[in-house]
Amino acid sequence: MSVVFGPIESRRFGKSLGVDLSPMIKQCNYDCLYCELEGKKAMENMDEVVDVDCILNEINIALQKFKNIESLTITANGEPTLYPHLYELMLKLEDIKGDCKTLLLSNGSLFWDLCVSRACLLFDRVKFSLDAVSESVFKKIDRPHSSVSLETILKGLYSFCSDFSGELYAEILFVKNVNDSIDEVKKMASFLSPMNLVRLDISGIDRPPAYNVCGVDFDTLEKFACIFSSFNINVNIPKREVVRKDNLMLNEDEILKTLSLRPLSKSEVELLFCSDSLDILHKMKQKGLVKLRENNGILFYEV
Repeated sequence: MSVVFGPIESRRFGKSLGVDLSPMIKQCNYDCLYCELEGKKAMENMDEVVDVDCILNEINIALQKFKNIESLTITANGEPTLYPHLYELMLKLEDIKGDCKTLLLSNGSLFWDLCVSRACLLFDRVKFSLDAVSESVFKKIDRPHSSVSLETILKGLYSFCSDFSGELYAEILFVKNVNDSIDEVKKMASFLSPMNLVRLDISGIDRPPAYNVCGVDFDTLEKFACIFSSFNINVNIPKREVVRKDNLMLNEDEILKTLSLRPLSKSEVELLFCSDSLDILHKMKQKGLVKLRENNGILFYEV
């Protein structure tokens, strides 16, 4: 079991060390069509829970090993806000994180829950996803657990965003012929417009998805960006860029953990990994531990 993975060069948040709150199995209350993790039936609660001190210990070791970490990114092999000890973790993390900013990547489905929201309010940055505001579209793209209510989610997002004093980001991923109608885009823009967002990121399917679906093309994203801009939302279409070579030294276990949560393109690993790590990766491919998979004309290393 490895809780920490990376570091990864984030497009927007710098050198980021990932923290996986569900390292053993995927645990999520959604089963999204586009998920880059394996498809798995949505669940209401975590069945397997990692001890807080175990997580903190791994973070502390990683911060000693990897210098100049800019962001501690709390995520999960699933949904991190399902983690029942998130509030305790965030309180204790303050003692060891130093100058690192804490970032939460969440589907935002539990922000209505006071126990969850009080933990999320402790983050420096929160980024939530929003794939639909219409019930039928929401169920089709996010495939939520039966306990999940879209109406409750949307009210919870408004409530949390009004209380949160840190940097707030949103993300929408568009799947072709699912949530890409102009009507749905305008509804999402109208919903997001009152929020004090630093930025909204919109994208198609960038990395290999769990299910056989396709993202929208760049021209379509640009049209959608114009709609969001008309609602005074600062919108961004992320582009695949790797501009910094960090010469990361990762062992086999660290490479496996990183790729299991975030497939990396062939160009990314060639720029970010040191020569020894590249040798390890190539041997892992020969042994069948990792594989190359093409998505939208780009080759990705994945487990």
